[in-house]
Amino acid sequence: MSLMKPRKRNLLLADAMRDDTDPEIDVTEDEAETEMPEPMPEPIPEPLPEPIPAPSAPASFAMTAADLQAMITAAVTAAASGNAALADAVTQGIANSREPIPENKIDPGISVFNPLGDQKHPRPVLKCQVYLGTQDAKTKQVYDTYPMEDGDLTVQEVIALNILEPVHAVVERLDGVKMKVSVVPEYDAVNDTLTKLTIVVPGDVIAKGSQVKNMLPGIPALVAQITGYDFSKLAGEELAWFMAEHRAKRYVSVRDTVAA
Repeated sequence: MSLMKPRKRNLLLADAMRDDTDPEIDVTEDEAETEMPEPMPEPIPEPLPEPIPAPSAPASFAMTAADLQAMITAAVTAAASGNAALADAVTQGIANSREPIPENKIDPGISVFNPLGDQKHPRPVLKCQVYLGTQDAKTKQVYDTYPMEDGDLTVQEVIALNILEPVHAVVERLDGVKMKVSVVPEYDAVNDTLTKLTIVVPGDVIAKGSQVKNMLPGIPALVAQITGYDFSKLAGEELAWFMAEHRAKRYVSVRDTVAA
């Protein structure tokens, strides 16, 4: 701001504004003494509010290998005992707890169907078609009711079914009732190779609308009663060995500890 007195400054300003062609601009002493208002300062804009940070993603639940193995074992046990609902619930829990797989990482394929993972330990397949069915007592005609598909079976179930041979046996249902079963084969007419096995049970067990079929043991438990070999607890290195043997079409029921 100028240190010049207001009177003198105003007189000089009036003189500077006078044009030769303009009429005389008279400034009185009182007007010259009056302080001219200072220009209004430019308004200072209000600072913008700080942006609200985006909420951080919730931390994912990290499972250890032991936790995952325990959940898989629980699901396999539930499936083997015929508790499909529990097996599905445990499987969904495993899926929900797993972190997203990076695009550059290969999925190991670990699941309730193969706890060792399809990437390092591919699943063996059934040695032939396998069905759950019935047989006409008079004609001996076999009726295949429920097919067993590789994709719907755990590796323990595949190994168990692969050791089945034609036989008649008596097994116990989940409700304690004894029941006759037969494993009936079918062979190729040309080269006499095994093409199908049907686990024959009484007709009323798997009749339409029957609730008795819910009393059938799970596949490993059923095969264990028929053959004496229980594969429901197979895990780890022992499971890997049996899987390798069955992939090679050596349908062993016991481990050769000498060769191992």
